[in-house]
Amino acid sequence: MFYRVITILTLIGCTVSPSAAQEAAEKAQTVSLCQLLQSPAAYNKKLVEVRGVVSHGFESFSLSTPQCGTPLGIWLEYGGLIGSGTRYCCGATYARTRQAPLVVEDIVVPLVQDATFQRLDNYIQQRKSVTLRATLIGRFFSGTLQQLPAGEFWGGYGHFGCCSLLVIQQVRTVKPTNSIQHK
Repeated sequence: MFYRVITILTLIGCTVSPSAAQEAAEKAQTVSLCQLLQSPAAYNKKLVEVRGVVSHGFESFSLSTPQCGTPLGIWLEYGGLIGSGTRYCCGATYARTRQAPLVVEDIVVPLVQDATFQRLDNYIQQRKSVTLRATLIGRFFSGTLQQLPAGEFWGGYGHFGCCSLLVIQQVRTVKPTNSIQHK
């Protein structure tokens, strides 16, 4: 009888929901920012680790790099219960907190709120305009292919639907650049 009780307690304690088990087993795929920008559909809804230049200011929170030769980067937002507070148009909320973790395209996106994340958040909250180098882990959402007279682009997220989206789950590294503007 004693062993049966221990076995049942052990099984109850080890029960993990399928989604929690899947999230724990998922490892971020390391990709270059150019790969994301050139083939967004290939990485849609995937967990990626990517490095680039984070720019934050009025109507802007993006990840870009000059090496890709594209004028637009990828729009950024925090996962979890904290919002970036970025001010821009078209239905965006400037709130810094959420009642529930962020959900994009039916995917719940968590956030690791460690010291590295706090450093990034402190930089972007304390300055009107900032540029940083960072390595981010996040859930990538390509958006949809948009057709314009000037050409096509992937978008649907961010200011005027400009961009694909990377929802930040973890900040691996953050380093100020020489172009931080104290405004």
